[in-house]
Amino acid sequence: MSLPPQDDGAAAPPNPGRRGFIGRAGVAGAVGAVGAVGAAGVINAVGSGAAQAAAPARRQRPRTAGVDYDVIVLGGGFAGVTAARDSMKNGYATLLLEARNRLGGRTFTSEFAGHPIELGGTWIHWTQPFVWSEVQRYALEVDETPTGSVQPGAELRVLVDGRCEVLNRPEQLGPAVAAINQLFATAQRYWERPYDSAYQWNDILKADPLSAAQALQEMTLTPLQRVVAEAYAAGLSHGPIEQVSFLEINRWWALPGGSMTALHDSCGRYRFKHGTVSLIRKMVDDGRPEVRLASPVKSVEEQRNRVVVTTVAGQRFSAAAVIVALPMNVVQQVQFTPALDPLVAEAGRERHAGTGIKLMVRVKGQLTRTRITAVAPATHPLPFVGTYAVADDHTILVVFGPDQKRINYTDRAAVQRALRDYFPDAVVEDLQFHPWSDDPYSRGTWCNYKPGWFGKYVAHFQKDRGRVFFGQGDHGEGWRGFIDGAIGAGGAAALRVKTKLG
Repeated sequence: MSLPPQDDGAAAPPNPGRRGFIGRAGVAGAVGAVGAVGAAGVINAVGSGAAQAAAPARRQRPRTAGVDYDVIVLGGGFAGVTAARDSMKNGYATLLLEARNRLGGRTFTSEFAGHPIELGGTWIHWTQPFVWSEVQRYALEVDETPTGSVQPGAELRVLVDGRCEVLNRPEQLGPAVAAINQLFATAQRYWERPYDSAYQWNDILKADPLSAAQALQEMTLTPLQRVVAEAYAAGLSHGPIEQVSFLEINRWWALPGGSMTALHDSCGRYRFKHGTVSLIRKMVDDGRPEVRLASPVKSVEEQRNRVVVTTVAGQRFSAAAVIVALPMNVVQQVQFTPALDPLVAEAGRERHAGTGIKLMVRVKGQLTRTRITAVAPATHPLPFVGTYAVADDHTILVVFGPDQKRINYTDRAAVQRALRDYFPDAVVEDLQFHPWSDDPYSRGTWCNYKPGWFGKYVAHFQKDRGRVFFGQGDHGEGWRGFIDGAIGAGGAAALRVKTKLG
Protein backbone atom coordinates (compact mmCIF):
# COMPACT_ATOMS: atom_id res chain seq x y z
CA MET A 1 0.00 0.00 0.00
CA SER A 2 1.36 3.32 -0.90
CA LEU A 3 0.68 6.45 0.95
CA PRO A 4 -0.34 7.59 -2.25
CA PRO A 5 4.78 9.03 0.61
CA GLN A 6 10.26 11.57 5.33
CA ASP A 7 12.48 11.95 8.25
CA ASP A 8 13.72 13.98 9.06
CA GLY A 9 16.38 11.64 10.30
CA ALA A 10 15.72 12.41 13.91
CA ALA A 11 14.23 10.02 16.42
CA ALA A 12 10.64 9.13 15.66
CA PRO A 13 8.23 11.84 16.79
CA PRO A 14 5.95 11.10 19.74
CA ASN A 15 2.54 9.66 18.99
CA PRO A 16 0.41 12.75 18.51
CA GLY A 17 -3.12 13.25 19.62
CA ARG A 18 -5.11 15.63 17.46
CA ARG A 19 -4.78 18.59 19.83
CA GLY A 20 -1.06 18.13 20.31
CA PHE A 21 -0.37 17.76 16.62
CA ILE A 22 -2.40 20.75 15.54
CA GLY A 23 -0.69 22.83 18.20
CA ARG A 24 2.75 21.92 16.95
CA ALA A 25 1.72 22.41 13.32
CA GLY A 26 0.42 25.86 14.17
CA VAL A 27 3.73 26.79 15.76
CA ALA A 28 5.61 25.65 12.67
CA GLY A 29 3.29 27.63 10.43
CA ALA A 30 3.62 30.72 12.60
CA VAL A 31 7.36 30.69 12.12
CA GLY A 32 6.64 32.01 8.65
CA ALA A 33 9.78 32.60 6.66
CA VAL A 34 12.86 31.06 8.17
CA GLY A 35 14.74 32.77 5.43
CA ALA A 36 15.81 31.49 2.09
CA VAL A 37 17.52 28.14 2.42
CA GLY A 38 20.09 27.14 -0.16
CA ALA A 39 20.34 23.59 -1.48
CA ALA A 40 22.80 22.52 1.21
CA GLY A 41 20.63 24.09 3.87
CA VAL A 42 17.50 22.35 2.61
CA ILE A 43 19.20 18.97 2.70
CA ASN A 44 20.30 19.81 6.22
CA ALA A 45 16.77 20.73 7.18
CA VAL A 46 15.34 17.60 5.61
CA GLY A 47 17.86 15.51 7.48
CA SER A 48 17.28 16.99 10.91
CA GLY A 49 13.55 17.53 11.03
CA ALA A 50 13.90 21.23 11.79
CA ALA A 51 13.58 24.29 9.62
CA GLN A 52 17.18 25.43 9.82
CA ALA A 53 18.09 28.76 8.33
CA ALA A 54 21.30 28.58 6.34
CA ALA A 55 23.25 31.02 4.27
CA PRO A 56 21.10 31.44 1.14
CA ALA A 57 22.46 30.16 -2.11
CA ARG A 58 23.25 32.92 -4.55
CA ARG A 59 19.91 33.79 -6.08
CA GLN A 60 19.60 33.26 -9.79
CA ARG A 61 18.49 36.38 -11.63
CA PRO A 62 15.05 35.88 -13.23
CA ARG A 63 14.87 35.89 -17.01
CA THR A 64 11.52 37.71 -16.82
CA ALA A 65 11.61 41.47 -16.18
CA GLY A 66 9.71 42.98 -13.29
CA VAL A 67 9.38 39.89 -11.07
CA ASP A 68 11.24 38.35 -8.14
CA TYR A 69 11.31 34.88 -9.72
CA ASP A 70 10.41 33.28 -13.00
CA VAL A 71 8.54 30.46 -11.25
CA ILE A 72 7.12 29.99 -7.77
CA VAL A 73 6.10 26.46 -6.74
CA LEU A 74 3.57 25.97 -3.95
CA GLY A 75 4.06 22.76 -1.97
CA GLY A 76 7.19 20.74 -1.18
CA GLY A 77 5.96 17.19 -1.71
CA PHE A 78 7.24 15.11 -4.59
CA ALA A 79 5.12 17.03 -7.12
CA GLY A 80 6.44 20.39 -5.95
CA VAL A 81 10.08 19.32 -5.59
CA THR A 82 9.98 17.80 -9.09
CA ALA A 83 8.42 20.96 -10.54
CA ALA A 84 11.03 23.15 -8.81
CA ARG A 85 13.96 21.00 -9.91
CA ASP A 86 12.77 20.84 -13.52
CA SER A 87 12.01 24.56 -13.64
CA MET A 88 15.54 25.35 -12.48
CA LYS A 89 16.96 22.99 -15.10
CA ASN A 90 14.82 24.77 -17.69
CA GLY A 91 16.69 27.94 -16.82
CA TYR A 92 14.12 29.68 -14.61
CA ALA A 93 14.85 31.29 -11.25
CA THR A 94 12.57 29.23 -8.99
CA LEU A 95 11.26 29.60 -5.45
CA LEU A 96 9.69 26.64 -3.64
CA LEU A 97 7.34 27.49 -0.75
CA GLU A 98 6.52 24.71 1.73
CA ALA A 99 4.21 25.09 4.73
CA ARG A 100 5.90 22.42 6.86
CA ASN A 101 9.35 22.61 8.37
CA ARG A 102 10.47 19.76 6.10
CA LEU A 103 10.13 18.67 2.50
CA GLY A 104 8.40 15.49 1.35
CA GLY A 105 4.71 16.24 1.82
CA ARG A 106 2.83 13.01 2.47
CA THR A 107 6.05 11.04 2.48
CA PHE A 108 7.85 11.02 5.81
CA THR A 109 10.99 8.97 6.49
CA SER A 110 11.56 8.32 10.17
CA GLU A 111 12.98 5.71 12.56
CA PHE A 112 11.10 3.31 14.80
CA ALA A 113 12.57 0.67 17.10
CA GLY A 114 15.88 0.98 15.29
CA HIS A 115 14.31 0.44 11.87
CA PRO A 116 13.96 2.99 9.07
CA ILE A 117 10.25 3.45 8.41
CA GLU A 118 7.95 5.53 6.26
CA LEU A 119 4.99 7.16 7.99
CA GLY A 120 3.54 8.11 4.61
CA GLY A 121 4.12 6.97 1.01
CA THR A 122 6.60 4.12 0.82
CA TRP A 123 6.65 1.56 -1.96
CA ILE A 124 7.85 1.93 -5.53
CA HIS A 125 8.24 -0.38 -8.54
CA TRP A 126 9.49 -0.44 -12.11
CA THR A 127 5.86 -0.53 -13.26
CA GLN A 128 5.75 3.08 -12.00
CA PRO A 129 7.66 4.88 -14.75
CA PHE A 130 8.24 8.32 -13.28
CA VAL A 131 9.63 7.29 -9.91
CA TRP A 132 11.64 4.42 -11.39
CA SER A 133 13.30 6.79 -13.85
CA GLU A 134 14.43 8.81 -10.81
CA VAL A 135 15.81 5.66 -9.18
CA GLN A 136 17.85 5.09 -12.33
CA ARG A 137 18.84 8.74 -12.74
CA TYR A 138 20.33 9.01 -9.26
CA ALA A 139 21.40 5.35 -8.86
CA LEU A 140 19.35 5.00 -5.67
CA GLU A 141 19.37 1.71 -3.78
CA VAL A 142 16.17 -0.28 -3.27
CA ASP A 143 15.39 -3.02 -0.76
CA GLU A 144 12.43 -5.23 0.03
CA THR A 145 9.69 -5.51 2.64
CA PRO A 146 9.84 -7.30 4.99
CA THR A 147 13.43 -7.04 6.17
CA GLY A 148 15.29 -9.08 8.76
CA SER A 149 15.18 -12.79 9.53
CA VAL A 150 12.37 -13.64 7.14
CA GLN A 151 12.25 -17.11 5.61
CA PRO A 152 10.68 -18.04 2.25
CA GLY A 153 6.96 -18.62 2.25
CA ALA A 154 3.85 -16.62 2.97
CA GLU A 155 0.86 -16.93 5.23
CA LEU A 156 -2.59 -15.36 5.16
CA ARG A 157 -4.60 -15.04 8.37
CA VAL A 158 -8.30 -14.30 7.99
CA LEU A 159 -10.58 -13.24 10.83
CA VAL A 160 -13.96 -14.72 9.96
CA ASP A 161 -16.98 -15.51 12.16
CA GLY A 162 -14.99 -14.82 15.31
CA ARG A 163 -12.11 -17.17 14.54
CA CYS A 164 -8.76 -16.75 12.83
CA GLU A 165 -8.21 -19.01 9.82
CA VAL A 166 -4.52 -19.61 9.01
CA LEU A 167 -3.93 -20.24 5.29
CA ASN A 168 -0.46 -21.30 4.17
CA ARG A 169 -0.97 -24.09 1.64
CA PRO A 170 -1.91 -23.61 -2.03
CA GLU A 171 -5.20 -25.42 -1.65
CA GLN A 172 -6.08 -23.15 1.29
CA LEU A 173 -5.01 -19.94 -0.41
CA GLY A 174 -6.82 -20.75 -3.67
CA PRO A 175 -10.31 -19.54 -2.58
CA ALA A 176 -8.84 -16.29 -1.18
CA VAL A 177 -7.00 -15.60 -4.45
CA ALA A 178 -10.21 -16.41 -6.35
CA ALA A 179 -12.06 -13.76 -4.32
CA ILE A 180 -9.47 -11.12 -5.22
CA ASN A 181 -9.63 -12.09 -8.89
CA GLN A 182 -13.42 -11.82 -8.80
CA LEU A 183 -13.25 -8.39 -7.18
CA PHE A 184 -11.13 -7.12 -10.07
CA ALA A 185 -12.64 -9.18 -12.87
CA THR A 186 -14.00 -6.09 -14.65
CA ALA A 187 -10.88 -3.93 -14.35
CA GLN A 188 -9.97 -4.32 -18.02
CA ARG A 189 -13.40 -3.07 -19.04
CA TYR A 190 -12.64 0.33 -17.52
CA TRP A 191 -8.86 0.51 -17.52
CA GLU A 192 -7.49 -1.23 -20.58
CA ARG A 193 -5.41 1.94 -20.91
CA PRO A 194 -4.94 3.15 -17.32
CA TYR A 195 -3.05 6.23 -18.55
CA ASP A 196 -5.91 7.20 -20.87
CA SER A 197 -9.29 7.25 -19.14
CA ALA A 198 -10.88 8.82 -22.24
CA TYR A 199 -10.33 5.55 -24.12
CA GLN A 200 -13.16 3.85 -22.18
CA TRP A 201 -14.86 6.97 -20.89
CA ASN A 202 -18.42 5.79 -21.60
CA ASP A 203 -17.87 2.61 -19.58
CA ILE A 204 -16.26 4.65 -16.82
CA LEU A 205 -19.26 6.97 -16.64
CA LYS A 206 -21.63 4.00 -16.40
CA ALA A 207 -19.73 2.61 -13.42
CA ASP A 208 -19.06 6.04 -11.89
CA PRO A 209 -21.86 5.92 -9.26
CA LEU A 210 -20.77 2.49 -7.95
CA SER A 211 -18.91 2.31 -4.64
CA ALA A 212 -16.54 -0.47 -3.67
CA ALA A 213 -19.04 -1.58 -1.01
CA GLN A 214 -21.87 -1.85 -3.55
CA ALA A 215 -19.71 -3.92 -5.88
CA LEU A 216 -18.84 -6.28 -3.04
CA GLN A 217 -22.49 -6.70 -2.12
CA GLU A 218 -23.24 -7.93 -5.64
CA MET A 219 -20.53 -10.63 -5.51
CA THR A 220 -21.25 -14.25 -4.60
CA LEU A 221 -18.65 -15.19 -1.99
CA THR A 222 -18.14 -17.48 0.98
CA PRO A 223 -17.79 -15.75 4.37
CA LEU A 224 -14.00 -16.16 4.23
CA GLN A 225 -13.80 -14.86 0.67
CA ARG A 226 -15.95 -11.86 1.57
CA VAL A 227 -13.60 -10.88 4.40
CA VAL A 228 -10.57 -11.17 2.11
CA ALA A 229 -12.15 -9.13 -0.70
CA GLU A 230 -13.49 -6.50 1.70
CA ALA A 231 -10.14 -6.13 3.48
CA TYR A 232 -8.27 -5.68 0.21
CA ALA A 233 -10.80 -3.11 -0.99
CA ALA A 234 -10.50 -1.21 2.31
CA GLY A 235 -6.70 -1.41 2.21
CA LEU A 236 -6.52 0.09 -1.27
CA SER A 237 -9.20 2.68 -0.51
CA HIS A 238 -7.68 3.76 2.81
CA GLY A 239 -11.13 4.98 3.70
CA PRO A 240 -14.64 3.60 4.19
CA ILE A 241 -15.43 1.31 1.25
CA GLU A 242 -18.85 2.97 1.02
CA GLN A 243 -17.09 6.21 0.13
CA VAL A 244 -14.59 5.09 -2.50
CA SER A 245 -15.32 4.61 -6.19
CA PHE A 246 -15.20 1.01 -7.41
CA LEU A 247 -13.39 2.40 -10.45
CA GLU A 248 -10.52 3.49 -8.24
CA ILE A 249 -9.63 0.09 -6.80
CA ASN A 250 -9.93 -1.34 -10.32
CA ARG A 251 -7.42 1.26 -11.49
CA TRP A 252 -4.92 0.01 -8.90
CA TRP A 253 -5.32 -3.53 -10.25
CA ALA A 254 -4.92 -2.55 -13.90
CA LEU A 255 -1.86 -0.32 -13.53
CA PRO A 256 0.77 -2.99 -12.73
CA GLY A 257 -0.66 -5.52 -15.18
CA GLY A 258 -3.76 -7.07 -13.64
CA SER A 259 -2.62 -9.79 -11.24
CA MET A 260 -2.40 -10.26 -7.49
CA THR A 261 1.37 -10.79 -7.61
CA ALA A 262 1.87 -7.63 -9.65
CA LEU A 263 -0.32 -5.63 -7.28
CA HIS A 264 1.57 -6.88 -4.19
CA ASP A 265 4.97 -6.23 -5.73
CA SER A 266 4.06 -2.77 -7.04
CA CYS A 267 2.34 -1.53 -3.89
CA GLY A 268 4.00 -3.32 -1.01
CA ARG A 269 7.37 -4.89 -1.76
CA TYR A 270 10.12 -2.51 -2.95
CA ARG A 271 11.15 0.70 -1.21
CA PHE A 272 14.04 3.17 -1.11
CA LYS A 273 16.82 1.63 0.98
CA HIS A 274 17.61 5.01 2.54
CA GLY A 275 14.07 6.30 2.62
CA THR A 276 11.94 8.49 0.40
CA VAL A 277 13.95 11.40 1.77
CA SER A 278 16.95 10.09 -0.21
CA LEU A 279 15.22 11.00 -3.48
CA ILE A 280 14.06 14.38 -2.13
CA ARG A 281 17.68 15.18 -1.24
CA LYS A 282 18.92 14.21 -4.69
CA MET A 283 16.28 16.30 -6.45
CA VAL A 284 16.95 19.40 -4.37
CA ASP A 285 20.71 19.09 -4.71
CA ASP A 286 20.38 18.56 -8.47
CA GLY A 287 18.05 21.49 -9.21
CA ARG A 288 19.13 23.85 -6.40
CA PRO A 289 15.93 25.91 -6.24
CA GLU A 290 15.54 28.46 -3.51
CA VAL A 291 13.42 26.89 -0.76
CA ARG A 292 11.51 28.54 2.05
CA LEU A 293 10.20 26.17 4.72
CA ALA A 294 7.49 26.95 7.28
CA SER A 295 5.94 29.30 4.72
CA PRO A 296 2.24 28.47 4.22
CA VAL A 297 0.62 30.47 1.44
CA LYS A 298 -2.34 32.76 2.05
CA SER A 299 -3.15 34.06 -1.42
CA VAL A 300 -2.30 33.85 -5.12
CA GLU A 301 -3.23 36.87 -7.24
CA GLU A 302 -2.80 36.81 -10.99
CA GLN A 303 -2.12 40.26 -12.36
CA ARG A 304 -1.53 41.41 -15.93
CA ASN A 305 1.97 40.07 -16.54
CA ARG A 306 2.79 38.37 -13.27
CA VAL A 307 1.44 36.44 -10.28
CA VAL A 308 1.81 37.68 -6.69
CA VAL A 309 2.00 35.10 -3.90
CA THR A 310 1.48 36.18 -0.29
CA THR A 311 2.38 33.94 2.64
CA VAL A 312 0.50 33.72 5.93
CA ALA A 313 3.37 35.67 7.50
CA GLY A 314 2.78 38.52 5.03
CA GLN A 315 5.70 38.03 2.66
CA ARG A 316 4.98 38.86 -0.98
CA PHE A 317 6.75 37.33 -3.95
CA SER A 318 6.08 37.89 -7.65
CA ALA A 319 6.69 35.51 -10.53
CA ALA A 320 6.00 35.06 -14.22
CA ALA A 321 4.27 31.75 -13.42
CA VAL A 322 3.10 29.80 -10.38
CA ILE A 323 2.85 26.00 -10.13
CA VAL A 324 0.31 24.76 -7.58
CA ALA A 325 1.43 21.39 -6.17
CA LEU A 326 -0.70 21.38 -3.02
CA PRO A 327 -2.89 18.43 -1.97
CA MET A 328 -6.42 18.70 -3.33
CA ASN A 329 -7.91 18.82 0.18
CA VAL A 330 -5.82 21.90 0.99
CA VAL A 331 -5.81 24.00 -2.18
CA GLN A 332 -9.20 25.61 -1.58
CA GLN A 333 -7.87 27.14 1.65
CA VAL A 334 -5.65 29.42 -0.44
CA GLN A 335 -7.34 32.57 -1.73
CA PHE A 336 -7.04 32.74 -5.52
CA THR A 337 -7.71 35.85 -7.62
CA PRO A 338 -9.40 35.16 -10.01
CA ALA A 339 -11.23 32.65 -7.85
CA LEU A 340 -10.47 28.94 -7.96
CA ASP A 341 -12.77 26.86 -10.15
CA PRO A 342 -15.87 26.38 -7.90
CA LEU A 343 -15.96 22.63 -8.50
CA VAL A 344 -12.27 22.25 -7.61
CA ALA A 345 -12.96 24.09 -4.36
CA GLU A 346 -16.08 21.99 -3.75
CA ALA A 347 -14.17 18.72 -4.22
CA GLY A 348 -11.50 19.92 -1.78
CA ARG A 349 -14.09 20.74 0.85
CA GLU A 350 -15.77 17.38 0.33
CA ARG A 351 -12.35 15.66 0.55
CA HIS A 352 -11.30 12.53 -1.27
CA ALA A 353 -11.78 9.08 0.24
CA GLY A 354 -8.32 8.72 1.82
CA THR A 355 -9.00 9.18 5.54
CA GLY A 356 -7.34 6.13 7.08
CA ILE A 357 -4.37 5.28 9.24
CA LYS A 358 -0.98 3.69 8.60
CA LEU A 359 0.17 2.35 11.96
CA MET A 360 3.59 0.89 12.77
CA VAL A 361 3.49 -1.63 15.64
CA ARG A 362 6.44 -3.11 17.52
CA VAL A 363 5.55 -6.53 18.95
CA LYS A 364 7.70 -8.45 21.44
CA GLY A 365 9.66 -11.42 20.07
CA GLN A 366 9.74 -13.01 16.64
CA LEU A 367 6.04 -13.10 15.92
CA THR A 368 6.74 -14.75 12.59
CA ARG A 369 9.62 -15.95 10.45
CA THR A 370 7.66 -15.70 7.20
CA ARG A 371 5.80 -12.93 5.46
CA ILE A 372 2.34 -12.70 6.99
CA THR A 373 -0.71 -10.82 5.80
CA ALA A 374 -3.64 -10.72 8.22
CA VAL A 375 -7.07 -9.43 7.20
CA ALA A 376 -10.42 -8.82 8.87
CA PRO A 377 -13.75 -7.18 7.99
CA ALA A 378 -13.41 -3.47 7.28
CA THR A 379 -15.15 -2.70 10.61
CA HIS A 380 -12.21 -4.19 12.56
CA PRO A 381 -9.68 -1.68 14.00
CA LEU A 382 -6.81 -3.52 12.26
CA PRO A 383 -8.34 -4.84 9.02
CA PHE A 384 -5.08 -5.17 7.03
CA VAL A 385 -1.82 -6.15 8.77
CA GLY A 386 1.50 -7.07 7.18
CA THR A 387 5.03 -7.97 8.26
CA TYR A 388 7.40 -5.00 7.93
CA ALA A 389 10.57 -6.21 9.67
CA VAL A 390 11.73 -9.09 11.88
CA ALA A 391 14.53 -8.84 14.46
CA ASP A 392 15.85 -11.21 17.11
CA ASP A 393 13.72 -9.76 19.90
CA HIS A 394 10.85 -8.02 18.15
CA THR A 395 8.68 -7.83 15.03
CA ILE A 396 7.48 -4.68 13.26
CA LEU A 397 4.02 -4.84 11.72
CA VAL A 398 2.41 -2.29 9.42
CA VAL A 399 -1.34 -1.78 9.69
CA PHE A 400 -3.71 -0.07 7.26
CA GLY A 401 -7.18 0.93 8.44
CA PRO A 402 -9.91 3.02 6.81
CA ASP A 403 -10.61 5.26 9.83
CA GLN A 404 -7.90 6.75 12.04
CA LYS A 405 -10.48 7.21 14.81
CA ARG A 406 -11.79 3.61 14.87
CA ILE A 407 -9.99 3.17 18.21
CA ASN A 408 -7.40 5.20 20.07
CA TYR A 409 -4.33 4.17 18.09
CA THR A 410 -2.00 5.74 20.66
CA ASP A 411 -3.30 3.24 23.24
CA ARG A 412 -1.03 0.19 23.28
CA ALA A 413 -3.55 -1.86 25.25
CA ALA A 414 -6.34 -1.16 22.75
CA VAL A 415 -4.13 -2.03 19.79
CA GLN A 416 -2.89 -5.16 21.55
CA ARG A 417 -6.45 -6.37 22.16
CA ALA A 418 -7.29 -5.92 18.48
CA LEU A 419 -4.03 -7.54 17.33
CA ARG A 420 -4.65 -10.62 19.49
CA ASP A 421 -7.57 -11.52 17.25
CA TYR A 422 -4.84 -12.61 14.82
CA PHE A 423 -1.94 -13.36 17.21
CA PRO A 424 -3.31 -14.47 20.63
CA ASP A 425 -0.01 -14.00 22.48
CA ALA A 426 1.06 -10.71 20.90
CA VAL A 427 2.58 -8.14 23.27
CA VAL A 428 2.64 -4.63 21.84
CA GLU A 429 5.70 -2.67 22.95
CA ASP A 430 5.40 0.54 20.93
CA LEU A 431 3.36 2.34 18.26
CA GLN A 432 3.98 5.05 15.68
CA PHE A 433 1.90 6.88 13.08
CA HIS A 434 1.25 10.31 11.63
CA PRO A 435 -2.35 11.68 11.68
CA TRP A 436 -2.52 12.75 8.03
CA SER A 437 -6.24 13.55 8.09
CA ASP A 438 -5.72 15.98 10.99
CA ASP A 439 -2.59 17.47 9.46
CA PRO A 440 -3.68 20.92 8.18
CA TYR A 441 -1.26 20.65 5.25
CA SER A 442 -2.66 17.37 3.91
CA ARG A 443 -6.13 16.82 5.38
CA GLY A 444 -6.07 13.24 4.14
CA THR A 445 -3.88 10.35 3.02
CA TRP A 446 -3.48 9.13 -0.56
CA CYS A 447 -6.15 10.25 -2.99
CA ASN A 448 -8.92 7.92 -4.12
CA TYR A 449 -11.95 9.49 -5.78
CA LYS A 450 -15.45 9.01 -4.41
CA PRO A 451 -18.40 7.58 -6.38
CA GLY A 452 -19.62 10.06 -8.98
CA TRP A 453 -16.38 12.07 -9.06
CA PHE A 454 -15.27 11.11 -12.55
CA GLY A 455 -18.32 12.64 -14.19
CA LYS A 456 -18.63 15.58 -11.83
CA TYR A 457 -15.07 16.73 -11.16
CA VAL A 458 -12.40 15.16 -13.36
CA ALA A 459 -12.78 17.65 -16.22
CA HIS A 460 -12.06 20.47 -13.75
CA PHE A 461 -8.92 19.09 -12.12
CA GLN A 462 -5.40 20.06 -13.30
CA LYS A 463 -6.72 22.86 -15.55
CA ASP A 464 -4.20 25.68 -15.89
CA ARG A 465 -5.41 29.26 -15.93
CA GLY A 466 -3.36 32.09 -17.32
CA ARG A 467 -0.07 32.08 -15.43
CA VAL A 468 -1.27 29.69 -12.72
CA PHE A 469 -0.48 26.03 -13.45
CA PHE A 470 -1.67 22.96 -11.56
CA GLY A 471 0.67 20.03 -10.94
CA GLN A 472 -0.99 18.10 -8.12
CA GLY A 473 -0.13 14.46 -7.53
CA ASP A 474 -3.74 13.74 -6.55
CA HIS A 475 -4.92 14.18 -10.14
CA GLY A 476 -4.06 13.05 -13.62
CA GLU A 477 -3.74 9.61 -15.20
CA GLY A 478 -1.88 6.50 -14.16
CA TRP A 479 -0.47 6.22 -10.64
CA ARG A 480 -1.98 9.42 -9.28
CA GLY A 481 -2.08 9.46 -5.51
CA PHE A 482 1.30 7.69 -5.49
CA ILE A 483 4.86 9.03 -5.41
CA ASP A 484 4.97 8.15 -9.10
CA GLY A 485 1.92 10.23 -9.96
CA ALA A 486 3.24 13.20 -7.99
CA ILE A 487 6.55 13.15 -9.86
CA GLY A 488 4.71 12.86 -13.18
CA ALA A 489 2.35 15.74 -12.36
CA GLY A 490 5.13 18.06 -11.20
CA GLY A 491 7.27 17.37 -14.25
CA ALA A 492 4.37 17.87 -16.65
CA ALA A 493 3.48 21.21 -15.03
CA ALA A 494 7.10 22.41 -15.32
CA LEU A 495 7.05 21.52 -19.00
CA ARG A 496 3.84 23.49 -19.58
CA VAL A 497 5.40 26.48 -17.83
CA LYS A 498 8.37 26.21 -20.15
CA THR A 499 6.04 26.33 -23.14
CA LYS A 500 4.33 29.41 -21.68
CA LEU A 501 7.47 31.35 -20.78
CA GLY A 502 9.58 30.27 -23.72
